[in-house]
Amino acid sequence: MEQKTILYLVILLFIGIGFVVGVWYLQIHPSIHQVPKKPLTIASGTLDSSILTLVAEEQGYFSKNGLNVTIKEFPAGSYAMKELLAGNADLAYATEFVGVANSFNSQDIRIITTTAKSDNIMLIVRSNRGISTPSDLKGKTIAVPKGTIAEFSLGRYLTLNRMDIHDINVHLFTPADVVKSVVSGDSDAAVVWDPYVYQIEQQLGGNSTTWHAQNGQSSYWVTYTRADVIRDNPGMIRQYLHALDDAETFLSSHQPQAKEIVKRRMNMTDDYIDRSWKQNSFVLSLDQGLIVAMEDEARWMVEQNMTGGRTAPSYLDMIYQDAMREVKPVAVTIIR
Repeated sequence: MEQKTILYLVILLFIGIGFVVGVWYLQIHPSIHQVPKKPLTIASGTLDSSILTLVAEEQGYFSKNGLNVTIKEFPAGSYAMKELLAGNADLAYATEFVGVANSFNSQDIRIITTTAKSDNIMLIVRSNRGISTPSDLKGKTIAVPKGTIAEFSLGRYLTLNRMDIHDINVHLFTPADVVKSVVSGDSDAAVVWDPYVYQIEQQLGGNSTTWHAQNGQSSYWVTYTRADVIRDNPGMIRQYLHALDDAETFLSSHQPQAKEIVKRRMNMTDDYIDRSWKQNSFVLSLDQGLIVAMEDEARWMVEQNMTGGRTAPSYLDMIYQDAMREVKPVAVTIIR
């Protein structure tokens, strides 16, 4: 064999050995070639509000988009908002009403997107309390989670049925205590959302009647953040939206698998998951209906003397549209 050919073979051998050693070294030292994931903490008002997030986490979409997500679960969105405003979370999941309630005192709140439209706020009554029509609520005691959209829904429900808050007795509790109050019989009824309605129904064992309390006006599950988070981490906001957009695509094309993920993560029954799917539309959006709902709720809060005399801010200014217009522009229909 010619000397030049032998030299070429030796060179190729060393290249091959170097390649194998390099692959082996990177496998046992992955930090060498992996870009660190950005930490992102989300405060969630119940897991029902974070279906797209659960799917994104389970399917690895956050990791794919360079994020390391931690979810903190709270019994209601109002608690999640407090966590955000205290600086203990980067994002918070709550209804649009929670944003309105806090907008009179904080100029720092921003809306990134909505992740669901819901019709899951119910008026659940004990069947043994003589309540068969809305007018039968007069003089009854109704439990409501304090500082939540359930308060607005109750007020609107009473108005549409020619009553007001003075016609009933209202007990304000945490969501868990709302369940206890109705189940124990201390309250005749409650205005609350799932999974708490479902818990009351299960514990009363058929001794309840449930009516829709939203009167056709959907509520929104909103992703909130602070102005400083957007200023300091605009790329992280886009990464988050890309991950949820991936989750929405998966949910729409693999619904049975998505339901199984949510069922397992929430430790709920098939019946409850099917019920939740019917009550919610899990899509990313920023639509004009969000502005209309927030302005309507702000007027109600002013009328109820719940704002300390303050007037409502511009909710259009509260919405950060740039990231959604880049990630999913067709879902942004807000008029600037």
